[in-house]
Amino acid sequence: MCQVKAPRAAYSLYNYTLIAIAAIFIIFELIAFRKALEDVPTFLSQIAMMFTHVMGMLKLWMLVYRKEQVVEIKAKLQNKYFQYVPIDDFQPGKKMQREKLFIKFASMFIFLLYSFVGVSGHITAAIMVDKSSVSGIFSGNASCQSFMPYNFYYPFDISTPRKCHYALVYMDISLDIFAFYISTLDMIFVMFLHVLATQLNILKEAFITIRKRCLGKMKMDLNSRIFRDIDHKELEQEMYSELIHCTQHLHLLIEVRQDMENVFSFITLTQVTASLLISASCLFVAAIVPVSSPNFFSQLEYFSAILSQISLYCWFGNKITYASSELPTAIYKSDWLSCSRRFKQAMLMSMGRMERPLYVSIGKFMPLSLSTLLAVLRGSFSYFTLFQRAGQI
Repeated sequence: MCQVKAPRAAYSLYNYTLIAIAAIFIIFELIAFRKALEDVPTFLSQIAMMFTHVMGMLKLWMLVYRKEQVVEIKAKLQNKYFQYVPIDDFQPGKKMQREKLFIKFASMFIFLLYSFVGVSGHITAAIMVDKSSVSGIFSGNASCQSFMPYNFYYPFDISTPRKCHYALVYMDISLDIFAFYISTLDMIFVMFLHVLATQLNILKEAFITIRKRCLGKMKMDLNSRIFRDIDHKELEQEMYSELIHCTQHLHLLIEVRQDMENVFSFITLTQVTASLLISASCLFVAAIVPVSSPNFFSQLEYFSAILSQISLYCWFGNKITYASSELPTAIYKSDWLSCSRRFKQAMLMSMGRMERPLYVSIGKFMPLSLSTLLAVLRGSFSYFTLFQRAGQI
């Protein structure tokens, strides 16, 4: 028991240490916030960073608070009851394996992208600190604060280049912690969106191949033409049972979509709202600071990360809508002409249910789709123009 408790205690200590470092960093940002009020670019940059870090802590809280619901969604998507026998080009098992590999690469990309924003700012600032230092001190009017890509309060002395490097390391550790929290939830959310879209595509092919799979299961000729399934009671029963099985799978996926909306709708709403303001502030600050300053590059990188983040949300959300919109046509292609009346009635009910495609909404206001991405971009440039006009007053 002691051997089991020791790793758990060490892991808990590790988690609490990361949370403490992140919380302290936000406190230091709040302390530096009053000084940022004196300068518009610094103020907007500070607001953008604080929004992101607060979102990171909010996402961490959601992962802890909604852990059981997240595990339940995962279990529903991995339900082995809804597996289909492969036939011809319909290979659901291989398709899921390919998509799992894609998810792994996408997860690594998200984490590396978010981490790169802070690390690249550190590298640029460190190079400029070394260039401006002479015999261990800053030359001219330069100071550590002049080269920092992000503004926050330092509780220790940073008057020398060496101590400035320590401050950069502390900043990087804190930013990587936030990147870890944000990317973890984003990876889970994007993974759920992608797996749901993949299962909808598998279900589409299952509806289309329903007759072939039933004939194969009964060891009948796949090319045989039957005018009335009712004259072959075993085939009719198998067709109807398989249709009910597919319909139950559809109902499960609709339920998963609702569960995802209940868990993630608030976080998507806050993320999209924050992305509007953050993108606009990044563009505004990048437009007025010197091109050679670390702040310029950090703002462009930050804007790219925010744009990538919201693009992933909207891209995979759009895949769900597109996949579900194809289901009525797939059901119609299920070779139903010779089917029994009850099969046709069940088929029409499923088609009627899918007249409105599925989507995951943003705070239950608007669907998560590519049109939403365009709306966010338009809104960001509108706020950017507003900030420019306010800065000229």
